[in-house]
Amino acid sequence: MTIGQAALDDAYKLAEQGKVNEALQMVDQVIASDPKSWRAHFLKAAVLVLIKRGDEALREMDESIRLAHRSNVSAALLSELYQSKGRSCVDYGRYQEAKRALEAAVHLQPDDPTTLNDLAWMLATSQDKQIRNGRRAVDLATKACRLARWTNAFAIDTLAAAYAEHGRFADAVRYEQLAIRNLSAEDQQDQLHGMQERLQLYESGQPYRGL
Repeated sequence: MTIGQAALDDAYKLAEQGKVNEALQMVDQVIASDPKSWRAHFLKAAVLVLIKRGDEALREMDESIRLAHRSNVSAALLSELYQSKGRSCVDYGRYQEAKRALEAAVHLQPDDPTTLNDLAWMLATSQDKQIRNGRRAVDLATKACRLARWTNAFAIDTLAAAYAEHGRFADAVRYEQLAIRNLSAEDQQDQLHGMQERLQLYESGQPYRGL
């Protein structure tokens, strides 16, 4: 482990403890000594997210991605960085940026169920009609379900939302029922109510709007 990596690990622990200012100072010291460290910029973004400095966090994510590209990291790792940016953009209501980031993640990892699911969910449920694309959401979600051997409740839930956006409500109902049946016992408390509400929407011929 390098000195810089050790410092980043320590900074992460400080952030977890709520000592975000100390964490930022430590990360900035690593960046000053190694400006090309994509890990340092990514960790700084994560800390900035914690203190709700969204614009700065996204700038740090962009820098982290730029440096990761130049460092020739694996496609899987680069995809994870784009996924993280996409999710943060969703949290800040920057849906076009989120879509671009998730598209990049899928391009890098076209056979990763989680990556496919994230993009499909956005295309199926976004409140921005310019983002929604039911047909493509169905294609992506179907592939995610197939890769997960039709056992992942969340991927099936996404497929149901995609069919509803595509106007195929009978299919949406069928797959939402399948998603509910595939919910694990530990996920039922947090997820069952939402899935049941979506099922009622589809039964009444309405799509789900989430993001």
